Parts: sequence; structure tokens; C-alpha cells
Amino acid sequence: MHLIAVTVLSVAALALASAAQAGERARAQVDCSASEAHLHYSCTITLEGKKSGEPLEADELVVKADMPSMPMAHNVPPAQALPVPGEPGTYVADLELEMFGEWALSIEIDGVVAGTQERVRDKVVVKHEFGDANAMNMQGHDADQDAESDREGAQPSHQGHGHGD
Repeated sequence: MHLIAVTVLSVAALALASAAQAGERARAQVDCSASEAHLHYSCTITLEGKKSGEPLEADELVVKADMPSMPMAHNVPPAQALPVPGEPGTYVADLELEMFGEWALSIEIDGVVAGTQERVRDKVVVKHEFGDANAMNMQGHDADQDAESDREGAQPSHQGHGHGD
């Protein structure tokens, strides 16, 4: 009986410790636009805390790209995102892709909630459609997708949430 009570207390303590460590998670908004070079895009990434809504200040922000329809078939080098001066939580990364289509952008965040010391280490995956530069608008959405979304009354979403959502 004593062993059962100790086990129950240990499990309860572990659950409380895990909840306390969960902390802030990241949310990302990604807008990409084609550059002059073929299959080269400039992506603006806006990060905020899911709980606080406050900007996240990343010490390091790495963006990796992979096609969900062809996992690990492409060799796109990770891109280091740089902060935009005067815009907390906003970063720019340059991506050089290998083909048009839907790509999953994996954003690895290591930073803090703005104005605090609360540490945030998270990974957010955002799916984004990259198309021919002539068919893309300034936000980096595919024009055909935007037209279809407008017909349906919905806006295309390029938001990602922390792992496990």
C-alpha cells in the first residue's frame, strides 16, 4: 500500500513539474515574396507568444524547407533569419528553393518573450505554397489559391503553431 501511495505521489509531482516547464509556446506568421532570382524568396517571419501575444526575441532563428509531398528529396540549406531593426519579433530569411509547390517551413526558435527573461525554445512548422513569380502576389500566396479562397470567403492562412498543436 505504501508503494502505491509513493508511486501516485511521484506521478503527480512529475505531472506538475511538466506543466510548470511547459511555459510559452511560439506562433509564427510567414509572408514570402519572390526575388529577381529564379526560385529565390525573401520571407518575413513574425513571432509571438501563444499565451502572451508578446513578440518573441530570438537569439537564433533557423528556417528549414522541405516538401511534404517529397520528404527529404530536396537539399535546401537552412537559412539564418535576421531581425528587422525597430520591429520586435520580426525577422527576414532568404530561401533558395529547388522547385515550385507546397513547402513546409520549419522554424526553430531559441529566444525570450520581449521584455522578459522567459525562455522560449520551440519549433513551428508553416506550410506555404510557392509558385511562379508571375502568379504570386506581394504576400507570397499563389494567385489561383487566393482567387479560390476569395470565392469561398476565406483568407489563405500561413500561420504556424508550436509543435504538438
